[in-house]
Amino acid sequence: MRLLLKVIYLFLLLCFVSNFGCEQERIIESKPNSPPIITLVNIFPEKPNKESELRLFIQSHDPDRDTINYHYQWIRNDEEIAGENKSTVSNGNFDKGDFIRVKVTPSDGKVNGETFLSNTVRVLNSPPIIQEVQIEPKTASMRDNIRVPIKGSDADGDSIYYTYQWEKNGVILSEERKEILERGRFKKGDSITVVVTPDDREVVGKIKKSEPIVITNSPPIIVSSPTTSIEGTTYVYQVKANDPDDDPIIFSLKSGPQKMEIDENSGLIRWEIRKEDKGSHLIEIEASDNAGARGFQRFTLVVRT
Repeated sequence: MRLLLKVIYLFLLLCFVSNFGCEQERIIESKPNSPPIITLVNIFPEKPNKESELRLFIQSHDPDRDTINYHYQWIRNDEEIAGENKSTVSNGNFDKGDFIRVKVTPSDGKVNGETFLSNTVRVLNSPPIIQEVQIEPKTASMRDNIRVPIKGSDADGDSIYYTYQWEKNGVILSEERKEILERGRFKKGDSITVVVTPDDREVVGKIKKSEPIVITNSPPIIVSSPTTSIEGTTYVYQVKANDPDDDPIIFSLKSGPQKMEIDENSGLIRWEIRKEDKGSHLIEIEASDNAGARGFQRFTLVVRT
């Protein structure tokens, strides 16, 4: 009898526990789901330009501690940007002066929360960029004007203005602010560089400095003009030359008739003409400096008697 009572007691206890669990499940299942809530959406960077990638900072919570997913819609100047429904938006989707916002809708997989509209950012001016600064000619002498072709760009399509700062042997030439550094401002052996700054009249871009060039040796220049026709028995021609670097000059005769001679130091040519020398003669004169640079003069001399 006691054993029967124990069995009945255990049976009733199991039923009670089972019914209690089922009731608890019904209570849990009947509890309504709460939607997730967004409290803050900010766009970064706060001061973008056309080349920026825009991203988001979101604060939110779910009362039921469910995982939150988000749906995005980016907006430009109060119009939705087609296809831009990710957490970031890349450059190329906006221009200088545009106003950008984003709508974010939270979801816990069961229900959507209220859509939240972010702060608004304005797309600012992009600074101009210099890709290349190169001095020309690369091999320059005292006789050359030096200039700076520049490769630059502006993402907004603005006009670019450049300012120049020339340096010689590491010292700033404060008065030289133009694109061209004229001859006479440097000499053989000087090291020349230039710093260029781009400006679109709204913002100044990053400076760029050229690689240095070293001013090379200049050849002598023959500046005198010869007589090209002669009647008589003696030909005299004083060759005159200048060296831009003030190097000493040596003269030589590279081509000419027999017996014609030139003084290597003074450049004086003297020739005693014979009867058989009548006719045309090709004359070539070389003026060289102690660094090996050479200048030439070529002409035809006609002997008539």
